[in-house]
Amino acid sequence: MHSDAGSLSFAADAFSTMPRSDQRRWAKLYLRGLLLADGRKSVRRIADSMPVDRANQSLQQFINQSPWDWEPVRARIAGRVEDVIAPDAWVVNRVIIPKRGDRSVGVQRRFVPELGRTVNSQLVLGVSLASERANVPVDWRIALVGGWSTDRDLRRAAYIPDTVTAKPEWAEISEMLEEMRSRWQLSPVPVLGDLRHLPDAVRLMCELGRRGVEYVFQVDAAFPVVANTPMAPPTAQRPLRRACGRPEAVTVRSRFEAITTCPAVPQARLPAGPPGRSGATPRGRLLSSLASLLPFRGAADGTSCPVRIVAEVNQRDEFTRFWVTNAIGRNLDEVMAPAHRAVQSHQAMTELQGRFGLLDFEGRSYRGLHHHLTMVSAAFAYNVVGDAMTAVRA
Repeated sequence: MHSDAGSLSFAADAFSTMPRSDQRRWAKLYLRGLLLADGRKSVRRIADSMPVDRANQSLQQFINQSPWDWEPVRARIAGRVEDVIAPDAWVVNRVIIPKRGDRSVGVQRRFVPELGRTVNSQLVLGVSLASERANVPVDWRIALVGGWSTDRDLRRAAYIPDTVTAKPEWAEISEMLEEMRSRWQLSPVPVLGDLRHLPDAVRLMCELGRRGVEYVFQVDAAFPVVANTPMAPPTAQRPLRRACGRPEAVTVRSRFEAITTCPAVPQARLPAGPPGRSGATPRGRLLSSLASLLPFRGAADGTSCPVRIVAEVNQRDEFTRFWVTNAIGRNLDEVMAPAHRAVQSHQAMTELQGRFGLLDFEGRSYRGLHHHLTMVSAAFAYNVVGDAMTAVRA
């Protein structure tokens, strides 16, 4: 448990960019409600948990109508989290928020591969700072597709600014990462994530590669790559060459099935799993091969991007996960060491949903949802590393 004085100190720092004292006051109360209120973390329930007159009306105003800018708050929290946990990865997340009706910002019926069915929902994209110590979400985007990009009545009802336009998911993620690097001035680290259900994942990989951002992304077994690339790592005598002629697409699974017995395929042991009664247990091994991404339609030069594909193999010689990375020249152990941060991030998102009200916003507006997501990040950051953040600030 964190001290009450610690939460006040954390809140004073995190919300210092809010220009008005009443905004900072209600931010502290909302934070306290997210941390302490039982059950669903709606504005009404949070207000009912606070011994403050007219709390419901004031908190509704603070979340849904008040014009405070969420980006400086997120940037300040991210900077403090970075100081404490020294992240070795930024992790991309996709969160489905089930909704009733058709008026909540960004809501639409969409097929959710993770659930295997179509769900009326919002799609929220996020980025977390991750290390061995913690995995803390710090930035968010709301996916706006369909009528949310063109229907003026829908956009007006949800108070979507005219400056906010609909973008594909890969572009929203790319903008978040650039915002964190350039405007928030966080120290760049490799980007991780599970892209098995991200449309145009190749676009994101190529864009990050173009900007010199290192990435390690999980993909599904059917992820296509260009097959006509060498199996052995590049050397001075045999450098990596781009595929010539018409690219031959194969899946990452079939690529590894074809070359599993090739002695030139680099292998490494997976990092040990959580320690059991007899100590840490080995998880299997990694296989690695060079490949190229398929050129996407509209690519500037029509060429493919060289990558390294990686397969996790368990102790029964079964493929369990597949990854794509642009860290071609680095040691495989070093590249894959933080890869499990993406798995840990799923656990953090589950905790955000169960304990911190990630799914509980009942308003409909674009501003309101962004405010709520920012406060959820603040509550989670304080719960995980709040006392240490306060100590670092002191």
